[in-house]
Amino acid sequence: MSDTFNIIIGVLFVIVGIVMLVRWARVHKYIMIKDQQWGYLRIFILFIGLMSIATLLMNVATNTVSDYFRIGATMVAVTAFLAVHDGIGEQGIVSTGKFYPWSQVRSWDLKEEKNYTAVYFTIDSQDEKKPDEYTTKELDFANEDKEYLKKFLTMNVGRKFTRMKKKSR
Repeated sequence: MSDTFNIIIGVLFVIVGIVMLVRWARVHKYIMIKDQQWGYLRIFILFIGLMSIATLLMNVATNTVSDYFRIGATMVAVTAFLAVHDGIGEQGIVSTGKFYPWSQVRSWDLKEEKNYTAVYFTIDSQDEKKPDEYTTKELDFANEDKEYLKKFLTMNVGRKFTRMKKKSR
């Protein structure tokens, strides 16, 4: 790869990595029950990191400083992404690195799947121009946490339990 391309990719990955680490620093303290770690996206990001290491090892004789910079930046971004978890805690939920307090949660529902437990949260809009809109966040938890999760949600936000209709795809 050209040095210019390596530098551009490296800078982009450094920025993404820093943003993800800042998000992690802000929200990790709110999480008591973490989501299921290994979804398809996380596996794909890990694959990208492993492929980046593979390019490092396959081209040892021809690597330049910009190649090492790109690979290092990729590893920072991959590590930061894998460190950020979604989850729930005493004060609210964390989804995609953003904290939502329980006061913004309109309703929740729990669905037991074969390999995980899915919890759906309806979040009120924070846009003053569109106060009636809401978003739905899905968090997938390991089946081992199912009973603890049910008790926790019933105790902390039980008043907002609602059976939600399944969206057709």
